[in-house]
Formats: sequence, structure tokens, C-alpha cells
Amino acid sequence: MTLACCRLSALKAHFRDRIKSIRMMELRRGVSWFLRVKPPFHRHVCVCSSSSPRAVIFDMFGVLIPSPIPKATEWENENGVPAGTIGQAIKTGGNNNSWSKYMRGELGPEEFLEAFSRDCSQIAGFKVHVGLLHSALTGDSMSQPVTAMIDAVQRARAEGFKTAVLSNNFLMPGGKSYLPLNTSLFDVIVESCRVGLCKPDLRIYLLCAERLGVSPHEAVFLDDLSFNVEAAVQLGMHGITVRDPVLAVKELEQVLKIPLSVYSPGTLSVSQNQQLTQYLKKATQLPLTENIIMRHLSQSYLTDSTYLLTCGQHQFVLKKKPSSEALQKECRLLNVLREAKLPVPSVIYQDEMSSNVLGTPFYLTFYCPGRVFIDHSIPGEDSRGKRCVYETMIKTLCQIHRIDLETTSLENHRDQGQLMESEVKKWAQKFKANEIQPIPAMDRLIDWLLLHLPKYQKTTLLHGNFSLNNLVFDSENPDVRAVLGWSLSTVGDPLVDVATCCMSHFLPATASTQPGRFFAMMGIPSAEEIFDLYRKEMGLEYIPNWQFYMVFCFFRQAAILQTNYKTSLKVTRNTNKQAFEKCCTNIHPGCV
Repeated sequence: MTLACCRLSALKAHFRDRIKSIRMMELRRGVSWFLRVKPPFHRHVCVCSSSSPRAVIFDMFGVLIPSPIPKATEWENENGVPAGTIGQAIKTGGNNNSWSKYMRGELGPEEFLEAFSRDCSQIAGFKVHVGLLHSALTGDSMSQPVTAMIDAVQRARAEGFKTAVLSNNFLMPGGKSYLPLNTSLFDVIVESCRVGLCKPDLRIYLLCAERLGVSPHEAVFLDDLSFNVEAAVQLGMHGITVRDPVLAVKELEQVLKIPLSVYSPGTLSVSQNQQLTQYLKKATQLPLTENIIMRHLSQSYLTDSTYLLTCGQHQFVLKKKPSSEALQKECRLLNVLREAKLPVPSVIYQDEMSSNVLGTPFYLTFYCPGRVFIDHSIPGEDSRGKRCVYETMIKTLCQIHRIDLETTSLENHRDQGQLMESEVKKWAQKFKANEIQPIPAMDRLIDWLLLHLPKYQKTTLLHGNFSLNNLVFDSENPDVRAVLGWSLSTVGDPLVDVATCCMSHFLPATASTQPGRFFAMMGIPSAEEIFDLYRKEMGLEYIPNWQFYMVFCFFRQAAILQTNYKTSLKVTRNTNKQAFEKCCTNIHPGCV
């Protein structure tokens, strides 16, 4: 009797699983019939273009967020609705049924629910209301992003690829579409309910490519339905059918020819350097069991060449320096600061030879994970959290300025002439040496600075480029784990550092940052408040003429930008000259 019961239970389980499978198939067939294409049930990847991709287009349902098909099948099962009812309702009437009209935005939510409920009731043979199904398809479980895909979007954008969403989507009550995505991750969003077209209509793919500013041959398209991918491939797009997000991302890696699985925000890919791997294996005791993947830290300071090295589970930072003297100075400073218990990277290897595998002196530190606020408005934090971050920044700066120069032997860290007068003259000379054409406003600014020099100046260790984006914060609390960017460090007036970290308060908005004039409304201390926080932390009575330091920092930045601009012009001229000479060498004598 017991054996018979076990067999009966096993048989029931078998048929229950089989029924679920049939329902899933019926729903897919319904969707496929609606799109007039029979779906193949195998993983399918098409790559038909030889052009280098410039954009990646993602479907939403089943790619960026979960597929609605399992949820619809589950709803049928739980509500006693015959298997395949939803699929049959989708296919009944073809392009003129309630489903297709809803996808094209021709029906509102209430009209659709009434019409689609009627369609399902006719198929089921009893009254069916799909309101709960609609709620299930827009519930929290359906709005959870597919992590692997969202990461791939961010990585592709970081490498300079354009990104888009191309989705058969619908309108919610109030006229908004169902779009549970961070829209800032995408350059273009094309929804069927907004444009009156549905995939696999070729026109909607062309529209998306046009809005991206690329040709179809320059786009990669990912969708969980093969017939949608095949339509994209007809236009010349690279096509990837998504069955498993992780495998699909690996396919995308091969098409884009960039590593997507090893990534850190703010980095750009660099080709793997096997020579560097072998060199470091011999020169260091680091656990380098695999080839190093090298990524350029795109947010690093302009004068540095800083790279993130990844080898298996280990990560390091490599910094190139222009000379052995510059390397020795920076490494010595980091070692001294670390001994003084300041949060700075730990130097684990330095190579002063220009004849090494990289052709320039470099040093290695351990990579310090955490939060780096490139946007000084600190998105994601409330006003209290933002203020806490700024207060922690000032406390960290005070730690640096309290370093005893004599006991740490850093008094020799000073460059010649670091008083404010000599600083103004030094940067004025640099600006004049790189001036392309006269700028009277800069001449007046130099005169103003020399007339308003501070009377009292203290001398401390200067970071030289102290700001939020050179601090690594703990991922869970506002503690500073590392202070980065010491290339401009020297000894001088500490208020220059305070002014430097206030510069973002006076800058306009960029593509990745908020304008500084809105900081006060966000709860961020003003520049004057930051100077006052510094005054209190350092135990000073007052800070006279703090505006002078702000003006000086912007003047110094202008001189740096002018130098970079003139350098870029030289590079452009040299590049054009080389191209012209190469062109001339390729001219056949008979053409002259």
C-alpha cells in the first residue's frame, strides 16, 4: 500500500510539472503567434555584421528585469484558469486584438483590462478578470533588476558605448509607462506604447538606432525572444538571445571585445599585459597565478597614469611616474604618512628603472575598495548623510595638516618658494608661458592676487589636490579608508587645501555632477561653513581673507588648463604633420 502511494505521488508530481511545462509553452506560442513568428526553443546567437559596435540595445522584460511568462503561468495555475488561456488571448485577433493595441498605446489600462478579461473569459468558458494578473506583472518581484545585465550596462557605458532600452511596453494608470529602471543608465529609451510600434516590426529597431545616432550594423541587440533578435539581425545588428544572463554577458564581451566580468567603476579597459605579469612574478612576492587584467583609472589626476590591476581575486593599483625622483618622493611620503597612522595606500613594490617592462618608473599599492564621490553632491545620501561626509572630509584634512614636519623629516618635502606670493608668481609665469593670445582678465586677476596676499601664513604639509573624489570612504559608514592623489603634495599654506575642496561649490553642472549652487538646498555646508569647520577643528580663532584662497585655486586651475590646452595643440599639430608626411610618402611619383 505504501509503495502504491509513493508511486501515485510521484505520478502526480510528474503530471504537475508536465502541466506547468505545457502552460509555459502555450503562453510562448501565444506571444509568438501574435508576432507571426514560430519560436525556436534553443539558445540562438546571431552576429552578422563586421562593423565595430558603438551601441548596445537591451530589451527590458526578460533581459533587464524578469520575464513575465513564468508569472503569467503561475497566475493561471493559482486561479484555476485553463492552461494557455493567456497565450490564446494574446494571439486571438492578431494585430488588432486588445493585447497588441495595449502594447502600442492605443488602449489605456482600464480599457485593456476590460477587453482582455473578456477575451480570456471567452477562452476559459467562465468569467476571468485579469486585474490581479496585471498587478502581479507590475509587482515588486517583477521590478527587481537582473544584476548581471545592469552591471553590463554600466560597464558598456564606462567603455564609451551608447546604451538603449527597446521594449514592448505598456502604460500604467496616470499615463506613465511601466519602467522600473534607472533611466540615467541609458542614452535612449524606446517603448512600443510611446511610438505606436511593436517588436519585431523593423521600423522600431530603425527608430532606436536613429535616436542613438548609429547605423544598425553598429548596434548589438539583446532580447529573450529569438524572433525579436532575428528581426534585428535582418537589419544587420549583432543579435544575442538571452536565456541565461551570465552567458549572455559573456557573449556580449566577445562582441564588444572588452572585459565585462572584471570591472570597477571609473575605469577603462586596457589590453592584458602578459609581459607585466611575468615581470612582476619575478620581481615581487605577489600571488600572481593568472595573467593580469589592466584597467586605466579614468578618474585619476591628469598628470598621473594610474591603473587597476586584477589577478584572480587580488587587486592592486599601479602608478607610473615621470622620473625616479618623483617616484621616490611620493613613495617616501606615503610610507611616512602610513607610519603616522594616516589612511593612505600601502606601497608594496616600487621600480625606479625607466628600462623596465613599462618603460617608466612605477610603484604598486594594494587596491582599497570603497565609495568615491565623483559627484560632490553625494547622490544617494540624505541631507544629514551629506553633511556627515563633508565633516569627515575636513577632519581628515586636519589630520594631514597636523603632521609634524620635523619629526617625520618632511620639511625637505617643500619645493622652493612655497609662500603665497611666490606661488602666485609661479603660476602666473606658467600661464604666461602657455598663453595663446592675450587675456586681459587674467592679467587683472594676477594683479589682484598680488595686492591681496594674506598677511599671516602657516606652513604645513599640503595634499595639493584635496577633494572628495580623492577620498575612499567605507562602503557602509562615512569613515575615510584612504586618501589618494598625492602627486602635487608639498609644504605650504594649509588654507590652499581647504579652498581646493570647496571649488566644486562654484562650478556649473557637468554630465555627471550637480551644479554647486544647489549644494545648500541639499544640506551640504557652504564654502564659508567648510572654512569655519576647519577653523574649529584646528582650534583657530578666525580665518581672515578666505576668499583669497578660493580665487587663487581657480587661478591655479586656469593656469593648469591653459598648459594642457597648449600641449594638446602641439600634439594635434604633430599628429597632423605625421599624417601629412605619411600621406606624401604614399603618393605615386606619376601623380605629381
